[in-house]
Amino acid sequence: MPFWQQDLESMSQEQIQKLQLKKIQNQVSKLYKDNTFFKKKLDDIQVKPGDIKSLEDVKYIPFTYKEDLRNNYPTGLVCGNWDNVIRIHMTSGTTGVPVAMAYTKNDLDVWADCMARNFVAGGLHSGDIVQQAHGLGLFTGGLGFHYGLERVGAKVIPTGSGGTERQLRLMKEWGTTVFTGTPSYALYLAEIAMEKGIDPVKDLKLRLGFHGGEPCTDEMRRRINERLGYTARGGGMRRCYGLTEMGGPMSMDCHYATGIHLWADHYMVEVINPDTGEYTPPGEPGELVLSNLSFEAMPILRYRTGDRVIVDFSPCPCGRTHPRITNFLGRVDDMLLVSGTNVFPSQVENVLLQQSELSENWQLMVGDNKGLHTLRVEVEPMPGVIISEKYIKDLEGKLHDFLEIRCKVVIMPVGSLARFEGKAVRVVDERKKI
Repeated sequence: MPFWQQDLESMSQEQIQKLQLKKIQNQVSKLYKDNTFFKKKLDDIQVKPGDIKSLEDVKYIPFTYKEDLRNNYPTGLVCGNWDNVIRIHMTSGTTGVPVAMAYTKNDLDVWADCMARNFVAGGLHSGDIVQQAHGLGLFTGGLGFHYGLERVGAKVIPTGSGGTERQLRLMKEWGTTVFTGTPSYALYLAEIAMEKGIDPVKDLKLRLGFHGGEPCTDEMRRRINERLGYTARGGGMRRCYGLTEMGGPMSMDCHYATGIHLWADHYMVEVINPDTGEYTPPGEPGELVLSNLSFEAMPILRYRTGDRVIVDFSPCPCGRTHPRITNFLGRVDDMLLVSGTNVFPSQVENVLLQQSELSENWQLMVGDNKGLHTLRVEVEPMPGVIISEKYIKDLEGKLHDFLEIRCKVVIMPVGSLARFEGKAVRVVDERKKI
């Protein structure tokens, strides 16, 4: 089993914890000295850097929230010498002030090494030809993937997102073996390929997909594996996880697909009860909290990601000893409260994609009828499939059993729902318009 940095990827738990304590003590001391915002947060709760004597004491470090990054935009959370910053990424800011991340050369090297570890663990090698279709620009995803791929030595075609027919043409011309992009774009690419008379299994050479930027259920991954031919060639889809607040994409599945590896020598992992802030028992679901232990320009400690996960801290069969996200249960802020019931879009997708008659093109419409909240799923069938009224009623029953709330199903004409080359928009909350 190949490794990128075997000694670091297979450290003992004792070694990991010893290194984490040293790094987080260093980050706390540096922030307290160089960052006014963080110093005030510690002073407000009467905690000093010297109080962090063990990993148990990490709980005394205050949480960091997305609003902290927005309120201190653009440079309020930068730490150390501004002249050492050589790269800036940020979110689009379409819903308000953007979230920005600044990087030193060391930060970019750490990031590239983490991505190189991910790609090698997932089965990439220097002989692969990669079409990198994550967006290139302010968004962290595209360049994060790009530099990790180059560090492994793969041949990278940086197409960026979109231009689907050109993507397919390049795949045929260059014999592309690896594709990256959002999961929804991977399925859209497969759909357009078949429309153009291209059978990805027979006509292309794809064996690996590294897909991130949005949630992906097991059923969605199964469809991607089949339609793009990954599993037919002995490979598979690897899910990627990351966020701007931690520097960008930073973790992925290995070829065993037993969970997404989080590199604990660079990121401290905690799982908490989102309501109380207390730690959850091992193996229990909770909100993921992350600290970047190695970044110089913007050390972010105890960041509340908003992602509901289950984390396994035991070693992986691949030989790597770092924690793994084994289940994504939805985002805390994606939860919809519908007539007193908690509904996550991932729950709806889980039911829909188990139905072979239905495509992966769907939307969840949340409405209001005389003060009562309503749920409606609009979904396209697979091409050529006729859906009966009985099928619809049975599907509504399955959704009710799973969601514990009534959900109307509307079958839409094939091709009528929006396709996405970036992150898919699955929920339309019409209550906001009322």
